[in-house]
Amino acid sequence: MDQGSVANFIKNKREAKKSFAKKMAFSEKKPLIGIVLDKELTTKQTACLEAITQGAGSIDVQVVVLSDHKVHEGDGMLHLPYSQANRKNLLAAADMTLSFSFNDIEEMLLNGAIPISTARPEIKDYNPNKEIGNAFVYKKRNKWGMFAAVVRARETFKFPYDWNNIVRQGLEKKS
Repeated sequence: MDQGSVANFIKNKREAKKSFAKKMAFSEKKPLIGIVLDKELTTKQTACLEAITQGAGSIDVQVVVLSDHKVHEGDGMLHLPYSQANRKNLLAAADMTLSFSFNDIEEMLLNGAIPISTARPEIKDYNPNKEIGNAFVYKKRNKWGMFAAVVRARETFKFPYDWNNIVRQGLEKKS
């Protein structure tokens, strides 16, 4: 994908986020982490999700969980009922997505929503020294491994050039 197309994509993504943030009543300036739960979580996954959402307010991110099951809302955490329209809107607006094994990574990449995930064939862990990668991979499948990857993504998001480069690499992966 050429630079002009990527710049246009990112501009459109910013507008989608602005509209979504207004609808959901949160600041568009915060990084938005989308979590799509279209299947039941295991007990371990539920514990990890609860830890992430509890820490969201502490690291100044906005988390929106798309799910049929009501989740606890709190500081930096909102629930959105599951529907195809809500799924499309969340992925179009999300800066990053916390991924579980059942999530569609390609859909996330196509929407410029950078995956925070375990290692999978479709993604490459972002290496800031080499400026390559299209995701943030957590190696330990526990709440601390996941949270560490969320923090890495949050810190990288502060650098627009780096973040746009990650989005571009995610889009190229699917071209």
